Amino acid sequence: MAVKSGRRKAVFTQGSTMRHVIIMTSTAAIGMMAIFFVDAITLFYISKLNDPAQTAAVGRSGYVIGFLIAVTVGMMIGSSVLIAKSIGQKKYDLAKRYGGSAILGAFVFGLVFAGALIATTDWFLGSLGATGGSLSHAQTYLRIILPGMPFMAIGMICMGILRAWGAAKESMYITLVGGILTAALDPIFIFVLDFQVTGAAIVSLIARLSFAALGLYYVLSGDKLISWSHIKQIISDLLDMAKVGIPAMATNLAAPVGLFLVAQKVAEYGDNAMAGMAVVDRLVPLAFGVIFALSGAVGPIIGQNFGAGLYDRSRQGLIDGVKFNMVYVLFAWAVLYFARNFIIDAYSATGDMALMINLFCTIMAAAFFFNGLLFVTNAAFNNLGKPLWATAFNWSRQTIGVVPFVTLGAMWGDLPGIAYGMVLGSVPFALVAIFVALRLIASFAKTDQV
Repeated sequence: MAVKSGRRKAVFTQGSTMRHVIIMTSTAAIGMMAIFFVDAITLFYISKLNDPAQTAAVGRSGYVIGFLIAVTVGMMIGSSVLIAKSIGQKKYDLAKRYGGSAILGAFVFGLVFAGALIATTDWFLGSLGATGGSLSHAQTYLRIILPGMPFMAIGMICMGILRAWGAAKESMYITLVGGILTAALDPIFIFVLDFQVTGAAIVSLIARLSFAALGLYYVLSGDKLISWSHIKQIISDLLDMAKVGIPAMATNLAAPVGLFLVAQKVAEYGDNAMAGMAVVDRLVPLAFGVIFALSGAVGPIIGQNFGAGLYDRSRQGLIDGVKFNMVYVLFAWAVLYFARNFIIDAYSATGDMALMINLFCTIMAAAFFFNGLLFVTNAAFNNLGKPLWATAFNWSRQTIGVVPFVTLGAMWGDLPGIAYGMVLGSVPFALVAIFVALRLIASFAKTDQV
């Protein structure tokens, strides 16, 4: 299905902003959740081997991969912000050129960053307490998956390009196909061929390659959404994107760094607790992938309207994002609470593994209301020319917010204390960020009227 020429306009500058938020978020959520579904379904099948070392190995590997995903999402934001703004200004050729430059830049940067992670894999795994069989399994898993991450970067950049143009369904299909491939191939490679962790890694690699293939098909077919330029222009475009992309990378790295530090604390309780944390980390995007997608969905809405000088619509897009976040988190939290025993049974969890899953479903899920507020404000700051503000709020939350609370919580109440610390550390920064974002939009509107 090619992207039709009718999309070559600033679609978000007209109609209901809440409707745009709902459509873009729901389709983006399916796409984002499919990315993490690849890892969640893999962990589920690995858990059926009844080997905590292999389950913990896949879990520990996820923290390493998380750093590369965070950087790639930052690149996607940097490109989509400029593309959405160019579309709002009706500079369609410029938007296409930015798209082409972003794809090439993402692939090269992905190669370099993946290489750096391969070189530091043992250090990362050692920091997470991996030893013996768990260390060996994690090393095997990462050495197969990491070389394919530059192709995943291409797929994610294509998703950002499509969302900036309003092609929500096509963006969703990219990762949805990868999730379907994983669900179909994992049982064959893990159980039938008896490759176990190695088989899971091979399937994940195949899924990531499919992201790039389908993403390039959509942006190159029909009414092409990208164009290629000469090397000097590409470098110039990448430097323009870096003004937003580098702060966005730094912003997105705050989350995996925070999770890494929390995981280090959980690792003190052994492989069973780490296996539970691994399940939680896979449940998070499945339960709250809609909230992760909210930032990427609201961003183009705010960006197009900001580019068109429609500040009231930018403000309304932000407010609608906050409303959507509140309703969805309450719904997801309720579902997790009532499904907690089923989830524990599904993963054959016992002891600290079961405890970590239960804590997530009853306590830790509450943190995502405040996380969602930060995701929405990240989109606002990035699209309003203040990406460093998003960086500051996210790192403040992880450093002077979550980490100290988690450390004190562990001293006070072990694993339950860690869960309470993750929630309490998120509250003040999210509330202040929303206030600042609204004031920023108001200042632009006031300046424009003078």
